[in-house]
Amino acid sequence: MKKIIIPNTNFECSKFIFGTGSLLNILSKKKRLKLLNSVVDKNFSHFDTSPYYGFGLAETNLGEILKNNHNLTVTTKVGLYSPGNSNQGHFQMITRKSFGKFFPFLSKPNVDFTIKNANKSLEESLRRLGRDCVDILLIHEPVIEFINTDEWRRWFDKLINEGKIRNFGLSSLVASRLEKCFLKDRKLFNILQTLDSIDLKEADFLSRNDLPLQITHSYMSSTKKRHPNKTYKDIFNEILKRNPDGAIIISTRHQKHLDEFYNLMRDL
Repeated sequence: MKKIIIPNTNFECSKFIFGTGSLLNILSKKKRLKLLNSVVDKNFSHFDTSPYYGFGLAETNLGEILKNNHNLTVTTKVGLYSPGNSNQGHFQMITRKSFGKFFPFLSKPNVDFTIKNANKSLEESLRRLGRDCVDILLIHEPVIEFINTDEWRRWFDKLINEGKIRNFGLSSLVASRLEKCFLKDRKLFNILQTLDSIDLKEADFLSRNDLPLQITHSYMSSTKKRHPNKTYKDIFNEILKRNPDGAIIISTRHQKHLDEFYNLMRDL
């Protein structure tokens, strides 16, 4: 798989990034690690994770892969945190998610945009990932009204000077949140990670504001949901046309789907 430089940065990663948001839907740790190792074998060089994914377990499992592959890079996030804590066991995580369908407070994320908790969360993420530095740190689902932009920018700069992060920015499933953030102040990012789709083109807010598509995601799931008869090959070609220069996150818990995707992208 080819590597790209994310537009407006000097950061290099694989064209496709593997997202760990659905990783913990695989109940067996052995199978989760097998899938992650298969991802590495298929030449993905960058992983996207968060302390909220699997309530810390996604980072923990990914850390077991990273320790044997020092050339891999990683994104993690701050701002959304696990209910309870971010160091839960698999049984505790499954219990919270299962009962959270009936009692939302059990699985609803804790939202906190204070530097104090962000710093604590980053230190915990570094320990789980087994790294001294993360390549990209993003504010997860930012709400600009609750963020002190000057304070956060000073913190990001401090982390870069200390060698704990290399890039920083914002990540959201809601395009309007990101747009409100950078319309108010562009101090908070050099990377924007956003949902996009082939038909609805949610990321067009970037071009309207003279910004490139950097990291986008959710193409396959949204297209298959709204256009179930489209083939994976057709969707794949449309994804590349939609975001030709940036990086694209894919996520799956099925080895079969990973293999199918790899067959499409291995010539890149």
